[in-house]
Amino acid sequence: MFFSWLLKKKKTVSEEYHNPIKNPGLTTVLIVYGSTSGNTICLTSVVEQILRDARVVLDSRNVVETSPEDLKKYDVIILGASTWTGGELQEDFKSFYDGLKTISLEGKHGALYGVGDSSYPHFCKAVDLLRDRLKEANCTIIIDSLKIDGKVEEHFEEAQEWARDLVQRIYRLEN
Repeated sequence: MFFSWLLKKKKTVSEEYHNPIKNPGLTTVLIVYGSTSGNTICLTSVVEQILRDARVVLDSRNVVETSPEDLKKYDVIILGASTWTGGELQEDFKSFYDGLKTISLEGKHGALYGVGDSSYPHFCKAVDLLRDRLKEANCTIIIDSLKIDGKVEEHFEEAQEWARDLVQRIYRLEN
């Protein structure tokens, strides 16, 4: 399976390059993701690989290992989540989501992606909830959210294109 290979693939850029402390002045990016069934982690891998190949200064963390305060250390915040049942956030995102109420992300930029099932009435609502919460914290959203319906493998090119567009928008922040 392609995604198994992608998850195991060595990073193409040295870790030293991705250390913002050693590269002051570069736009720093954090991906925060939550995945229960594995679809969101697959999508995260696609996005992450495109950003790393473009030499974006990037950290990627599971939401259970991230606090809302951590977001303040980065210029661009990318959130990846799936939607469950009647439009609910993935379980791991619930306390993180609540914690976003307590911080200001003024001057920060955001992007979101997620996986859902359009047979449910609230397709990818978790992405919308997180987007709205980032906006409430004064984070500027720089790209329309990527919403994948069903299996990520069937939307690989769409995810790559979205990530490439995101890279261009991140580069514009540096100029």
